Amino acid sequence: MKMRHSLYHIILLSLTAVLFTACQPAPDEPAQSDAPPIYVSPNDDREYGVLELENGLQVIVVSDPEADKAAAAMNVHVGSLQNPDEQLGLAHYLEHMLFLGTEQYPDPDEYGDFMSRHGGQHNAYTADDHTNYMFEINNDRLDEALDRFADFFKAPKFYPEYSEKEINAVDSEWSMRRASDGFILFALNNKKMNPEHPIARFRIGNSESLGDKEGSVLHEEMLAFYEKYYSANLMTASVVGNYSVEQLKEKARAAFADIPNHNAEVAEIEVPAVTGSERKIQLFYKPQMEMRLLLLDFTIENNLHEFRKKPNEYIAYLINSEMPGTPAAYFREQEWVDSINASAQENAYGNAGRFRIQLELTGQGMEHREAMVGVLFEYIEKIREEGVRTSYYEEIKQVLDNRFQFLERSGAFDYATSLAASMQHYPLAHVIDAAYRFDEFNEEAIHRVLDQLTVDNLRVWFVSPEEEVDQELHYFDGEYRIEPLQDSVIANWLEQGREVDVSLPSVNTLLPEDLAIRPIAGAESPQKAVQKEGVTAWYQRSERFHEPRAEVTLNFNQAHHERDLRQRLAASVLVEAFRLSQQALAKEASIAGVDFNLSVGNGLTLGMSGFNDKQPELAQRVLADFASYEPSASRVEQVKDRLRRSIENQNRQFPVQQLGPRFGHLFSVPSAEDSERLQTLRELDVADLIQVRDALLADNYLRALVVGNYSAEDVEELVAAVQQIVATDASARYQRSPVLTPRAGQKLQWQRNLELDDSAILDAFIVEDTSVQSRAKTNLMAELMHNRFFNQLRTEKQLGYAVGVTALGAREHGAMAFYIQSPVASTAELLEHFDDFRADYLAYLEEMDDEAFVEAREGLLVSLREQPQNLREEAARIRADWQRENYSFDTRLRLQQAIERLSKADMVQFYQSEIQQQQNVMRVLIQLQGTRFSDADWAELEDAQVIEDIGNFQRQWLQQE
Repeated sequence: MKMRHSLYHIILLSLTAVLFTACQPAPDEPAQSDAPPIYVSPNDDREYGVLELENGLQVIVVSDPEADKAAAAMNVHVGSLQNPDEQLGLAHYLEHMLFLGTEQYPDPDEYGDFMSRHGGQHNAYTADDHTNYMFEINNDRLDEALDRFADFFKAPKFYPEYSEKEINAVDSEWSMRRASDGFILFALNNKKMNPEHPIARFRIGNSESLGDKEGSVLHEEMLAFYEKYYSANLMTASVVGNYSVEQLKEKARAAFADIPNHNAEVAEIEVPAVTGSERKIQLFYKPQMEMRLLLLDFTIENNLHEFRKKPNEYIAYLINSEMPGTPAAYFREQEWVDSINASAQENAYGNAGRFRIQLELTGQGMEHREAMVGVLFEYIEKIREEGVRTSYYEEIKQVLDNRFQFLERSGAFDYATSLAASMQHYPLAHVIDAAYRFDEFNEEAIHRVLDQLTVDNLRVWFVSPEEEVDQELHYFDGEYRIEPLQDSVIANWLEQGREVDVSLPSVNTLLPEDLAIRPIAGAESPQKAVQKEGVTAWYQRSERFHEPRAEVTLNFNQAHHERDLRQRLAASVLVEAFRLSQQALAKEASIAGVDFNLSVGNGLTLGMSGFNDKQPELAQRVLADFASYEPSASRVEQVKDRLRRSIENQNRQFPVQQLGPRFGHLFSVPSAEDSERLQTLRELDVADLIQVRDALLADNYLRALVVGNYSAEDVEELVAAVQQIVATDASARYQRSPVLTPRAGQKLQWQRNLELDDSAILDAFIVEDTSVQSRAKTNLMAELMHNRFFNQLRTEKQLGYAVGVTALGAREHGAMAFYIQSPVASTAELLEHFDDFRADYLAYLEEMDDEAFVEAREGLLVSLREQPQNLREEAARIRADWQRENYSFDTRLRLQQAIERLSKADMVQFYQSEIQQQQNVMRVLIQLQGTRFSDADWAELEDAQVIEDIGNFQRQWLQQE
């Protein structure tokens, strides 16, 4: 279940990964607290405490005096594997029902409303072996939040009258995913395991699998499931806040001590995940999106308990290497692959795990995929015979030690979530360091895994639009075929593999050697390290994160080439082709702890993130390689095909995920309809790319921003070094990429039919002026409206799963949008529901008491006041101001101050003038009509300009400016 600030609530923003971060003394010294101790990172000054309550519930508390918000999570060691056969998806359905009121707080909306009023968010998810519930709240409301949260695990109401609505909610969630290749492949893989194993069953649930049946009443089954498994002895909890360890313990004890303990047990899975019938097979899948994959799957023993020995990671490290002579390097040289990745999930099937090698293939690679299987088996044999060495162990250990020694923080919400889950899988002492601990080189453990990476244990997947299929997958839209893997077939593959001479990787030369911390300069905001004709460089030593890392942005600025669609697409093809050519270096650098990315936007931009020691050397290597890069004709065709698929596949993404990019295309200049982009892409050749490369390297204005472990002198040296490679123009001036300027009173409408079932709309309001006051009002209005909008359209009306109101980033303009994806309504019907909600909302806002308004405003302010959790977050905030040329670097502060001054009367006036009367806003409606509603009418904005062709629209708009 995804609630406030869910994945879909932030579809219009960049997704950020959940970081599993950690904490305090040295890697080999446990934190001092109640036994057992917890091993933590020396890069964290938080304090930890552990308690086991009398009811058997284990709790970790984290005292962080600097935490802007508090958070908690409760993990229950039961999930989809425990679903009864008669009610598939029951664990997920229960997760939904649990949120709808308790004995102490019976109102189904009370929990969400409370979180919304106090800067909070809440969420939950159901996995195969656990279900995790979590929330975040303003620190001063932690006691009240814990009281509400804990009551879910003591006395939930489970109102029967909400059953049908939550079945519909689960069904909507399933409907969103039924045509997603990732979910289809996941479901198909599980279905083709041992049919006697619970992993082989449908897991998410829908209106077909959930409901009353002969011999099975859903509500009774749910109550029985809850009584059986929701027991304190199967739960682990975490609490994070700015209170002392003892205070947090007392809060946890007060909230959780009386959760019932039924001494529940989760039965061990006795049946094997695979038998002879499910091994040594070929699976052919025809995807919904255009993709070409080769997957080698091996079912392995669940060796999660061997996390200190890391046999899976050791083998994956060698397979993933792109050093010369390795399979990955060979495949790239042949232009057979776009990517290769080996990884293991130790408990993928509960009592068994999976080791997977995944290759994303090119068109050429499709013709050689059997040979690639042979090469990989040849390489695995070489690892078995020659590759189990202490030298590789020491290199991997150094990589992990460096990461753990300077482990970055995540926010309280993510951290609490990961801790509660980790407690179910690792000894309490190692819930933080398990992913980084590599205590011993154990040849036996490594060979034990290698002995399972065999032909007899192989499940090989061929995924492409060309696959011949003969079966449909129940519950999902996928089609597939399965064949046994004959000895003669695999013998031929192995013979092809022996024709290629593969070798083990050489030593990584980019591992950091200098981890010294530079002296802090003392400035509170970025300072200029270089200012001369054609060059400006800013730098900021972090006062918060004292670590040998840096975030570097080198922008060789020129925006003139971006006004032409052909040049922009040529630049995109060029940098993507170059990226593919640099994968060996990129992989080596990433393993060493520094990532880089070359992109085009406002000119050529090189970004680097991570340990700073080798960054100057890396920058020079990358830029020198780019300056002399000439892609082959075959590589250009490979990248053009890749970008073509990316454009075409966007139409097959979740409808709600398409809304943000479609909105952005309207305003980003130059843009065009997919058909024009594809036609222009087809026309590009090597000469176009060389021309763009030379243009990108000439007449530049170099703007540099460095945040982290650099001195002013270090920045000067870096700038001087890169100027030797990319020339700058003394007469050049900074130019920003053009965008369309919003016009008050204008209404725009863009609409397309989808090949998917569901419909989706985004209804945006963009304020014409660029004042911080306008941004403050749109941000606060979205905060005020979201929870009520979600409750009415999602919970009460059951219109869809992905529903929300969000503030938008539209350069300096204040903007907000309403959005939804629905399996039950057309776009016209959805807009009507939006209008109905907005018609009633003014009265609700006017009647809102002052205390509730202040609480909601304060909740938003607490979020804005949150300190960055790591250097990347700190640099991102600085970079945003740097890019908009606000060298006071105070946008966030001014936005806070503007919000602090807003009264309820201000927001009522803003709602009347801009949402109802639309006096100073431009309104933009993006609508995607699903196949279920192909005969339905489009939503219509009165007097709106319907955009038939984005390119023509932009050209006409710019002519009028």
